Amino acid sequence: MQENKIIFNSKFLKVFSKDELKDIMDNATSISVDCIVIATENNYFELSADVDDALDIYCDEHNSSSARKLSKDEFMKLYKSSPLMGTVKLSLNE
Repeated sequence: MQENKIIFNSKFLKVFSKDELKDIMDNATSISVDCIVIATENNYFELSADVDDALDIYCDEHNSSSARKLSKDEFMKLYKSSPLMGTVKLSLNE
């Protein structure tokens, strides 16, 4: 059986440790080279590496419909404190 290796932008490892990134990717709703999306019961997170030199972390709160940019520490606190939403993971071959 062939193992699918996920390729991602190196900016993610400039912000997160390998263990943190593995945890994030294991719980992600969607992963692409430049973007990781995580849906929790309280928040929708987008980690975006496609613009400028920095990794951008955005949070959209479900209850207040407010979107804002977060620091790594703010993201980790919110991410760890909110239960993940149930998702179905699909692997699509391009």
